[in-house]
Amino acid sequence: MLTELHIRNFAVIEEATLSFDAGLNVLSGETGAGKTIVMTALALLLGGRASPEFVRRGAREAVVEGVFELEGEAPINNAAEWLDPDNPRELIVRRTVGEGGRSRASINGKLASLQSLAQLGPALVQVYGQHEQHSLLQRENHLLILDRHAGLEPELSAYRELYQRAVESRQRLAELERRERERRELLELASFRLSELEAAHLVAGEDKDLAAEREVLLNAARLAEAANLAEQLLYGGEGAAIDLISTAQNRLAEAAAIDPTLEGPLEMVVEAKTNLEEAARTLSAYAARIEADPARLEEIDARLQELSRLKRKYGGTIEAALETLARTRIEITELTNASETRATAQLETERLIKELLEAAKRLSARREHDAIELKRGMEAELKALGMRNAAFDVRVSRLAAGEFNENGIAAGPSGIDTVEFYLSPNLGQPAVPIQRIASGGELSRVMLGLKRLEAQRRGIATLIFDEVDAGIGGAAAEVVGRKLKQLARFHQILCVTHLAQIAAFADRHFVVEKEERGGTTRSRVSELHPSDRTAELARMLAGDESNEKFLRAARELINRARS
Repeated sequence: MLTELHIRNFAVIEEATLSFDAGLNVLSGETGAGKTIVMTALALLLGGRASPEFVRRGAREAVVEGVFELEGEAPINNAAEWLDPDNPRELIVRRTVGEGGRSRASINGKLASLQSLAQLGPALVQVYGQHEQHSLLQRENHLLILDRHAGLEPELSAYRELYQRAVESRQRLAELERRERERRELLELASFRLSELEAAHLVAGEDKDLAAEREVLLNAARLAEAANLAEQLLYGGEGAAIDLISTAQNRLAEAAAIDPTLEGPLEMVVEAKTNLEEAARTLSAYAARIEADPARLEEIDARLQELSRLKRKYGGTIEAALETLARTRIEITELTNASETRATAQLETERLIKELLEAAKRLSARREHDAIELKRGMEAELKALGMRNAAFDVRVSRLAAGEFNENGIAAGPSGIDTVEFYLSPNLGQPAVPIQRIASGGELSRVMLGLKRLEAQRRGIATLIFDEVDAGIGGAAAEVVGRKLKQLARFHQILCVTHLAQIAAFADRHFVVEKEERGGTTRSRVSELHPSDRTAELARMLAGDESNEKFLRAARELINRARS
């Protein structure tokens, strides 16, 4: 159970320490005093989302810390790794939020992830807010409540995994069937594509090579003329460079015979002469070879045009067209074997659907069995809550249609069932769907009964009821208060309430008050001394604790609660 909650610099709460005990712990206060902030702080401690708005103005961080005392012999799920061997029955959970909204969490002094808090929280505390009873008005939630009561979460999770596999298998089968229907047409298209690309004998980079060759052919005359002129200037013409360099070679040879230091320049001149002669021979051969070739140019233009068409059709480049060719060969193989693949998928889908329906039938049998137990339990709870002649019914029926429809049975993501709660509040009244109940008080008591049964089954130590008294008052409120008191014999109860009829049953009573001081607003939380409870209950009854009439009424409520 939660033994202590410490809050510092959280919204308008500067500092508050609440020491809870077993039994019924009540939190009251005027509207806007800060009760919701206390619940928000507790939700943060249990893995809720952090926000920079949580940090009190002028503070660097907000801190929420809770001390939990583990009860009983059964270990709390997900808690073992955090327990201190020297004190294995205590968990200290701490959460801080910085100015920017970034938060840190620790459990027993060890850093913890928010996922760890979110997993641990539901095993320690269950919070029931005002919205809980409104969820009863949505029929789809009735199935969820029955499944939780029956403890079907593991089986339902396994079913949904199987359901997803069956859906995917059938989708794949449908795709294969569609492809098989279109197989002939697709095979013809793929075969044509294969034939066209294979006949083209594509070579990577061929278009670039052909473009370069085309450029040479288009400029053959200019290139031949340039080669001939260069050859004449270097070797064949009058006053050619080779003649001049030969003269230089002869003179340097004579001089080197006298001065050996000229042998180096002589060698370079000899090498230059050799290079010039080689260049001249190459240019002569080039000029003799190159010539306009209209036939070859026409052949290149036709090939480039063909390559351009194929590139536009198959990805923009020859490389992309070659990739298309490779994929087409694979596609043709798959299309050829499509019938065999579809038959295999058909058998797998049939197997999964059969397995799914068998699992759904097992879920349904469990639901029908537990629906009877839930009916009995709820009628006992409602009787204890003052609805002595109420009849509660859990009606399990078959889905009219679902994703899978086999042999008159329809299966959906949660099985083959729909569930609806019916209630007859009074003797002689016909049972009607619970969402047609107009009384908020009756709805609140139904939800309280359901939560009591759920907590009892799941062994939750601490239950928090956050203003679940909406829509009730008078005698009904007193009945709910008495039921909460009874619940507090088995669970630690924290109850945020506006109703004196409920607060009168408190074992410990805390009040949240707002004060303005030094230009700022603060909320403070304090535990009421038993002698101060009368005044607070009078305020809750009428907003004026000084009125003797309401003080007497408050005392009477406390006396009735004690009796």
